[in-house]
Parts: sequence; C-alpha cells; structure tokens
Amino acid sequence: MSFSYCLKESLLGLGWQTKSQNNSATWEEYKQEATEIYGEKALSRVKYLKKHVKKDDLIWIRDLKGSYYLAKVQSGWEYFSNKEAQQADIVNIVRCEIKKIPFIDDVPGKVIACFRPPRAIQAIKNKTSVEYSQYLWNKLAKTKYFMLPKDNIKNIFSLLDSEETEDVVFIYLQKQGWIVIPNSRKVDTMSYEFYLIHRTSKEKAIVQVKTGRTSLTVKNWEEKKEKVFLFQANNEYIGEPENSNITCIHPSTIEQFMNNNQALLPSNIIHWLNVADSERG
Repeated sequence: MSFSYCLKESLLGLGWQTKSQNNSATWEEYKQEATEIYGEKALSRVKYLKKHVKKDDLIWIRDLKGSYYLAKVQSGWEYFSNKEAQQADIVNIVRCEIKKIPFIDDVPGKVIACFRPPRAIQAIKNKTSVEYSQYLWNKLAKTKYFMLPKDNIKNIFSLLDSEETEDVVFIYLQKQGWIVIPNSRKVDTMSYEFYLIHRTSKEKAIVQVKTGRTSLTVKNWEEKKEKVFLFQANNEYIGEPENSNITCIHPSTIEQFMNNNQALLPSNIIHWLNVADSERG
C-alpha cells in the first residue's frame, strides 16, 4: 500500500505523522509537535530526509517484489497529510518523478548492497555509482538533464558488488592454474574468501578480496603457511610484501583480464564492462 501510494502521488517519504492536518506547516512547527509525540531521537530519519535530500537528487527504491526504481527529487521536504497519506504512513515527503528500472542488470551491485541493511534511508557515497545513476536517469527519461563529463565511469569495480568482484578474481586465478575448493567460499568464519590448490604444483593458497575503501594490511598475512593473494579494488594496500609468498593484485590487472576474457565472464559483469566502455567513448 505505501509504495503504491508513492507511485500514484509521485512522491517518496517517511512516517512519523502528527495530529495536525496543517499541510503548510513549517519544519519548526512540525518538529516541535512530532518531538512531543515521539521524542528527539525517534525523528533521526525524518531529520536526515529534511537535511540531506534536495531537488535533483536521485533516489533508488526497491519494492517488496524486488523491482527497482529510480526517482529524481523535484522538491524539498514537505509535511503532507490526508487520509491516504495517513493510511500509507507517508507524511514527511519529497515530490519526485519515478521511473521503473526495466532490467535487474541495470542496477549496480553497490546499489543492491545498500538495500541489505534494514535502513529507511541512507546515502550512496560511491562516486561512480552516483554518476552511473545520473547516466541511467538520462537514459530512462530520454533526456540530457544531468550533464556528465566524458570518462565519468572511472572504476569498473564501483559498479560491481563484493560477490561479483570475488567472482572475477576467482576466474582470474583459475586461468592462472589455481583450482578453487568450492566449500571454502561458504564458511563465514574464515578470514579469507576462498581456498586454492594449484592444478600442477599442488601448492595451496588463500585469497582475500576487499572492495570500497577497506584497505588490506600486508603484514597481517605474513605468518600464513599458504601462498596469499590479496585484491583491493581501489589498490589500497598498507605496506609491501616482504616475501614472494604474498601477491597484491593491482586492479588494472583484473580489469585488463576482464576486457581480454569476456567469453569467460558472467553476463552481468559483461553488462557493466559495456556500460563503462560506452561512457569512456
């Protein structure tokens, strides 16, 4: 009911309704009344909406069926309350133009990952994902509303989620002769992503993969008996390997591998390569 109401009225918002029917209430008037009802802390998400969501921002939405939508904000915060709004519990709102995403492959992995924590609203801080969202809005709306510089998608790994990035590293290492032990990818308590055995030398190895800005400290892996492969999608390694047992894989190595071996990659990863190539001109 809540999202259907949002689509019908072209708006997005939150609850925390008051007894007032004053749709022209100022923020201070609403805040005073709502604080008396809910308390100061309970209004944190409404305050976030008021402070951070502005005209021309883009908002990703996912409905209960798993479909994704992209909305362009057309107004600042409003308190809007009528019978339908109260039933839907959507009274703190911003006006939006909302477009349905036709294919799941059009949703970046970084965006999908943001829906995993149970939060009503949060910022996507990844620059490439933001720029891609602007690119996608232009495509969906058949407009050039957002003026994007050439070469705006600079980091392919910003479009992949952590599992997709692991898959690419997985395939890369298999091409180098390493066999991944399947069950090793399912053990959450391990400090690494998966366990390897080389098909000819029978040497054993472990792999750690990090995306975003989570750095990898090389010295933390020096005591391992196995060979160690480290991959940080933004090349954020702390320290240098002091022995040949540890290999820090540069992002450009994996990106070049992806471009040169597309026949080995899943279709969703090829999709993001094509998007990046089209934007780089």
